[in-house]
Amino acid sequence: MKHYNRYVLGRLTQAFGFFSLILMLAYWINRSLGIFSSLIGDGQSTIVFFELIFLFLPQVVAIILPIAALAATIFIINRMSSESELVILDAAGLSPFAILKPFVYFAFLTSILTAILSLYLVPISRSQMDFRTEIISKDIISKLISDGSFLHPVKNMTIFVSSVNTNGELEDIFIHDQRSKDRDLTYVATRAVLVKENEKSHLILFNGLLQTLDIKSNTLSHIGFESLTYKLGQLNSTEEKQMSNIDNYGIIELLKADHTLQKLLKKSKSRIQFEAHDRLLKPLHCFLYVLLSAVIMCIGSYSRFGLVPQIFFSILIVLGFNILTTNGLVLLRKDSSNWIFGYLPVILGFIIFYLLLTRVRKSFFIRSSFFKFKGSSL
Repeated sequence: MKHYNRYVLGRLTQAFGFFSLILMLAYWINRSLGIFSSLIGDGQSTIVFFELIFLFLPQVVAIILPIAALAATIFIINRMSSESELVILDAAGLSPFAILKPFVYFAFLTSILTAILSLYLVPISRSQMDFRTEIISKDIISKLISDGSFLHPVKNMTIFVSSVNTNGELEDIFIHDQRSKDRDLTYVATRAVLVKENEKSHLILFNGLLQTLDIKSNTLSHIGFESLTYKLGQLNSTEEKQMSNIDNYGIIELLKADHTLQKLLKKSKSRIQFEAHDRLLKPLHCFLYVLLSAVIMCIGSYSRFGLVPQIFFSILIVLGFNILTTNGLVLLRKDSSNWIFGYLPVILGFIIFYLLLTRVRKSFFIRSSFFKFKGSSL
């Protein structure tokens, strides 16, 4: 029995690794192309690109892991059937649960991996990715190195650079700052140099003019300068941005969703608790995907036509289960008191698994036995 469990688990692990690698590469490369085009268009380096795609990797794995587990389960049982291994197990007198035991172990392993991802790694990676994206989006230095275009880093502020010379200096620069309610500032300079110190950026203007419009008195004044330092630091607080990110909080904090957290995240209690329940449900969904597909694939005796009906039915019931789960989460997102609807499909899935377990290596329909009973009574 131990040899059988190890044998099936080894084949499941190999198939799971293969399907995970193929799906991960397909999804990861497709997503990376979008990140690459946006970053290179903003003048970012390839180091930033690789940093972001590696931060995105846990999210990719969390998405494809249940699909890879489902595909591995269907593939291995179909191969065991085609190689008559299931017939040998029937002849050896193994019980339905004994046949499915390695698949139960596999379901536990994949659900544990999904739990680690959904509860820990994915929130951390999303938080760090949002944090890095926020810093990159506020990186004035990289965005200013695009001559002939108007830049609006924040509301009521416009920056224009005519050209960039071979020394990296900005030529014919124009800055219009209307962020103050008391005055409008306009800077015009023939030349400027960008300097970055830690997370703060400075723009040193040369040979220019500063024009000030006092809004209250409606007076205009101007002054010439040979050099002037204009601070372009981070226009939004990254610490405040981090604190308002829901991915920075654990399950217990999200389930409580007190008034302070709602005010900090600027989200409703239902929306916050939805995130917590969604993280908790993902490992259960992965566990059920494997169990349901395994028990359905093992229904029926040997057939020379293969397991095409079982494969079709496995995919169909998993899709139906996914639809019910999505509807339950929609109700949960609308009102946190509807949390039970998110877990009802999981309970239903375990009930279906228990009922189908009685039909493992037997015909799904009981019509034949019914007719035998009827014929014997005549």
